[in-house]
Amino acid sequence: MICKNYVVSGEDVNDHMVMEDSAYISYTLRLLYHFLFYNGVSKEKLNGLHVELQEGNQVLVFHKNLMFTEPFFIELKHCHINDKINIKSCFFNSKNECCAEITKEVEWVDSILKEIIPAPKQILKRFDHRRIRTFDRPDWKSGLSIQISYFFNSFINFSTLTLLFHFLTSNSRL
Repeated sequence: MICKNYVVSGEDVNDHMVMEDSAYISYTLRLLYHFLFYNGVSKEKLNGLHVELQEGNQVLVFHKNLMFTEPFFIELKHCHINDKINIKSCFFNSKNECCAEITKEVEWVDSILKEIIPAPKQILKRFDHRRIRTFDRPDWKSGLSIQISYFFNSFINFSTLTLLFHFLTSNSRL
């Protein structure tokens, strides 16, 4: 769906220079806001609707540690937007190895009443049969970034897309 490149900074790590759980969660939420923005739902629009996002349940699975100053990218794999937002993001190091996966639930909250609410219709209609802007997945070796557009129909599963991307980038020569 969407990817962003980052470098592990000093505020992301613990005393052993390993990225902390809270940093993974923070980057995942940051990527969700980017995704919403790219599809016409800015923080200003949320504020205008008196809507905030509240973190819910999450599952964090580690495969490898990300270390201080290590470049990485995060990919939003799944995003189901309804009365709750269910997302799955994966963190990859510069060798394209999956280091961590987060499955997270985010709820809509009325910013005035401070109550959990159903998804606003003005936001939901932006994701029904709407074209999503871009999918960026960097190829660290060649600097190649592939951009592909997809249709969003309530729930997206990109496992097939990921396999296709790996096939394309492993056979590409610049």
